[in-house]
Amino acid sequence: MTHPLSHEAAREELGASALDALDPVEHGALLAHVADCAECRAELAAYEAAAAFLAFAVPARPVEAARTARVRARLLARAAGGTAASAPAPVANLTRPLPRRRPLATWLAAAAVVAFAVSAALLARATRERDAARLALRAAEGRSQVRLDSLGAALASSRSMVEALTGPSVRVVELTAAGTREPVARMFWDRAANRWTMVAHNLPRPAQGKTYQLWLVTGTAKISAGTFEPTAAGDAMMQAEYALPAGALQAVAVTEEPAGGMPQPTGPMVIAGKAGA
Repeated sequence: MTHPLSHEAAREELGASALDALDPVEHGALLAHVADCAECRAELAAYEAAAAFLAFAVPARPVEAARTARVRARLLARAAGGTAASAPAPVANLTRPLPRRRPLATWLAAAAVVAFAVSAALLARATRERDAARLALRAAEGRSQVRLDSLGAALASSRSMVEALTGPSVRVVELTAAGTREPVARMFWDRAANRWTMVAHNLPRPAQGKTYQLWLVTGTAKISAGTFEPTAAGDAMMQAEYALPAGALQAVAVTEEPAGGMPQPTGPMVIAGKAGA
């Protein structure tokens, strides 16, 4: 009874099978595995082809004429001394070259080729596994880099927000309005970085087709700092960058304007605040 071979054990015996170096039991176990394993079946076929090629690569040489004559004489003598019922063996083809046994060097060469094929197959497999590992490593590195970039961007944004609200050069403007649920807002002006950050609460939703627009009011102009819309809870945060001389700001205001904004305020004032000294 033959025991089934594992895949690794079978692959180790493929080269020996190609050289007919297995006993019947080992050969039968290998063939049983190869019948169900396409990978081993393909490798065994490659090894057998290599061995067969080398086995017949050395050309046959004819037997020497003197040797042929001696063999023929012995056969004729044997036939003459036999019974009448025994017909002499035909000798017409004795002059043809006798089959030549393959020398040991041929089989050694075949074994070397099979060993080379085995090594090449193992090298190819190792190369494929190495390439797959490299691809997996690069993909993991790419995902890690994306996460690091995302965390870095989030950290930079958080740091920028903290600096915009608490920096030593930040000036705060309070914006208020009258009403049952009074909207409130604060404008943080980082004069060193020319960065404006407004945080508002309790803002009602603008009318259909309208938006809120933020204005920086100086003694000579009303400068648009952009448009925004609050959340459903009435919260909003607006950021802008605009260079303005330290003493030029007189007030900050928010008006309701047509969607997309206007070059100058045209709608009603929603909230506003005077800039202190």
